[in-house]
Amino acid sequence: MTTKAELYLLALSELENSTGDIISTAIVTYDGLIMASTRSDTMHRETFAAYGAAAFKRAGETMEELTGENINVLIYESENHIVVTVRAGKHAILIVLTGKNVQMGLVLMNARNTAMKIKGI
Repeated sequence: MTTKAELYLLALSELENSTGDIISTAIVTYDGLIMASTRSDTMHRETFAAYGAAAFKRAGETMEELTGENINVLIYESENHIVVTVRAGKHAILIVLTGKNVQMGLVLMNARNTAMKIKGI
């Protein structure tokens, strides 16, 4: 029998294999607790999860205040990296860290599809 953790890791693996230049991925709770994550040589898993969840929470508060709606996707970028965070159900978010030279449309489409898979697990 396959566990939820294994299904989460499979979803992350499929996302990484279908999308180039992904550095790290994680499924985390809104509080930043890791449900599943891939290895990254560039940062600590717990730090990635905690900061990703905190950024999504703050952006969600802003969206709620400005529009009265929930946030579904958050994208932010630096000189060399892009972070895409997607709501993945009532209790989870998907965080994707990529390099700068990605096809953003492909990353967003695949991240949304993966979030839907996660929601169904």
